[in-house]
Amino acid sequence: MSNPQSTLLHQPIVPQTTEPKATWSNLNSEAKYTLMAAIGGWLFDSFDVMLISLLAAPIMKSLGFGPAELAVVLSVQLGASALGGILTGILADHIGRKKALMLNILVYALSTGAVFFTSSLSMLLVLRFLTGLGLGGEWALSMTLISEKVPAGFRGRAVALGNAGWPLGTLLAALFSYFLFPLVGWRATFAIAAFPALLVLWIRRYVPESQLWLEAKKSGRKPDQPKEKVPILEIFSRNYLRRTLLVFLAILCTMFAYWMFWTWLPTYLVTTRGFTLSKSSLWMIITQVGAFAGYMVNGWIQDKLGRRLAMSLFSIGEAAMILLFLTFVTNSAYIYPIVLLLGFFTGYWASYGSIVTETFPTRIRATAAGVTYNFSRAINLAGPLIIASVAAAASWNVALAMPALGALLAGILIWTLPETKGRDLSLIE
Repeated sequence: MSNPQSTLLHQPIVPQTTEPKATWSNLNSEAKYTLMAAIGGWLFDSFDVMLISLLAAPIMKSLGFGPAELAVVLSVQLGASALGGILTGILADHIGRKKALMLNILVYALSTGAVFFTSSLSMLLVLRFLTGLGLGGEWALSMTLISEKVPAGFRGRAVALGNAGWPLGTLLAALFSYFLFPLVGWRATFAIAAFPALLVLWIRRYVPESQLWLEAKKSGRKPDQPKEKVPILEIFSRNYLRRTLLVFLAILCTMFAYWMFWTWLPTYLVTTRGFTLSKSSLWMIITQVGAFAGYMVNGWIQDKLGRRLAMSLFSIGEAAMILLFLTFVTNSAYIYPIVLLLGFFTGYWASYGSIVTETFPTRIRATAAGVTYNFSRAINLAGPLIIASVAAAASWNVALAMPALGALLAGILIWTLPETKGRDLSLIE
């Protein structure tokens, strides 16, 4: 007798469907507005995360605390993001993608603006906890909305565009910190940074609710499903456990590769290579330009050649670039072309939006995306300690080679999941 779990894993989720070629120009207005909202939500997520980091020094000086306290603030924000992402995914499967997205944006935009009134470390902790709750759900919501609204033939590129909001948000935060902050100070900069709340009014008017979600909600229970299941329990049920674990492990490896390398890179350049340019805006701009280009190329490969190949090529490419970086970047002459390519290969993030949302059915799609992404985020809280410990025990080169292993494993793990290119999401079970 065959193993049903093995059959589920290795057989296509649904039959391939044939669709006319899709381009931006022949997307309908609903799909375009949905994509624009998703890009905006993820852009402002990145913008907020980077702004608090870029303005950390003046905030610490003004409120009278040091790096240790700032680390607590950032950890609280990250932990709240993981919690918020899981809760938001579950919420979106109950009240709808559009309402959950609007609520998320309001929470993080208003709590960001409220930093203007911060007078103590404890108040900042509360506000960044609330901000984290809002920020955490953005990725899962954006990817779910895009996948459920954009035709399969353009879905890979659409997901890539949604993910490209991250480097755009990073650049926006850099502009705020380098140009606005010197003119108005950090408090007013955060007050102005609440402007993403206005996006909610636009979403309410122009962005439609996911038709797939509406139909799934309307259809209710199936004849062979007498009791409605709780989404977070269903993704760990016998039918979906293997999918859930494999997606989770792939994202876990990717997050370790990304955050543990990029978080410690400035420290490595200063302490080991004697660089000072790691703090320059030019270095940041080059990496983000590379990342944006990487997302676009990844999306094209997804739609033309498949999700798994795109993910694998970019993950293995990033692993190779990390090792090349550690080997050859000994002076500033080589850093710019190499960090451009390092940024380019982080385009692997564009693959996950398609893979996760095309692997699970509509009734649990947002929950699955939120849980796998944010459980990975929560576990990676231990990553900085691992890297720092290995660097102290061995060397920074050895420590920063570990993220390359994570990227390599992600590129291999993705082949344990079915190819989802061109799937009709309404038929996935």
